[in-house]
Amino acid sequence: MSQSPPKYTTAAAVARGFDPDEKPERWHAGKPLGSIDLRPGRVVLFGAPPGVGKTSLALQLVAGTLANHPNLRALIGNVEMSAASLVERMLARLATVPLDAIQNRELDLAQRARIEAATFEQTAMLDRIAFLDAPFNLAHLAGAMVGFNARLAVVDYAQRFATGEGEDRAKLDRLMSGVRALANAGACVLLISSVARQKSANGSSTYSGLSLAAFRGSSELEFGCDSAYILHNTKEGIGALECVKHRFGQTVDIPLRFDGSLQTFSAGDPLDLFDAAPAKGGKRP
Repeated sequence: MSQSPPKYTTAAAVARGFDPDEKPERWHAGKPLGSIDLRPGRVVLFGAPPGVGKTSLALQLVAGTLANHPNLRALIGNVEMSAASLVERMLARLATVPLDAIQNRELDLAQRARIEAATFEQTAMLDRIAFLDAPFNLAHLAGAMVGFNARLAVVDYAQRFATGEGEDRAKLDRLMSGVRALANAGACVLLISSVARQKSANGSSTYSGLSLAAFRGSSELEFGCDSAYILHNTKEGIGALECVKHRFGQTVDIPLRFDGSLQTFSAGDPLDLFDAAPAKGGKRP
């Protein structure tokens, strides 16, 4: 049986093709999330304990990026929430109307007017966001991205997209291979992951001191992503997006404040990082 000849590329060939004037394509989500490196070819991983706002963070990232890049389209695959529920969260932020009032349809005249105005003003952006219907797997996501002409994708969340035969680690390995193929084809993938409780010094389970190892299926996810963040948030809304990996540069943490009523992340005080997230290595400063 004949074998195809081995393929390789020399460093000289790559160097000869280097163009110092060709700017790489990069997408900006705007404040306070503008330092997150979003561009074609990247896989960005986010993890957080339940209920701290990781889905809302992904929605804000998508909306902010599309607002700044009018030719970009996004596809969101959320396993746990309907399209209507996701849009309600978006409207809470865009219209500054409490989410509870939207969900319960307990809106006064001013709130109704703000929702109507926000929907009208943001129509161009909202038209460029689509939500994946079941089945939630990578093949369906890829097909929908082609059909919708989307280059930005959200997988929310990784462990539920990892279907098929085999052990969980094998499923996640296949998922990350597929996600990397999407990135190599010119997409940017935002990958949401669950995290596991850690053992405290006294042996109890806790979400404090989360690190890269806290991602469920950490070795597969760590190997497959370009950047990884852990979202920390307190009951008072003081939070931090802790960068635990960045393949192409320094890790930069982002101090945040989260308004759960309006599903909105805003810039926090750098000093908040000392309260909301542990220092690198899992120990508080």
